[in-house]
Amino acid sequence: MEKTTINTFLYHSATGTGAFTKLIDITSYPDIFTAPEKLDISDLSSDMKKYTPGMKDLADYEFGFNYTKDGYDTCKALEGDDKHYYQIRFGENGEFGAWQWQGDIFATPTSGSVGAVRTGKITCYPATEVAEVTIS
Repeated sequence: MEKTTINTFLYHSATGTGAFTKLIDITSYPDIFTAPEKLDISDLSSDMKKYTPGMKDLADYEFGFNYTKDGYDTCKALEGDDKHYYQIRFGENGEFGAWQWQGDIFATPTSGSVGAVRTGKITCYPATEVAEVTIS
């Protein structure tokens, strides 16, 4: 059965095997993976192009959140340290999937307008590959 995006969480830990805690309530999340580059390996022996996967390029991960001063300050305190670990969990315990990476983040309030809710954005810069994990 299909599931909604309700109960999607962004978690954080100072160590990859330590206790993870919810970083902030998020309102949006990015694609988990990006396709590797497509390399042309065509030759003159065929009239058809051929391709092979190339290198992966991990895009910056952008997470939206409803701005609160406390939430913003929590995220800002982690900036500049790429030794931290992050997880996105589908379900509180990752029962519908969970992925982990190490990296740095940048948090900022985002633009606003009349009659709108204050929002913010966390940009994660992965320093490692994103790996599926099992939450125990």
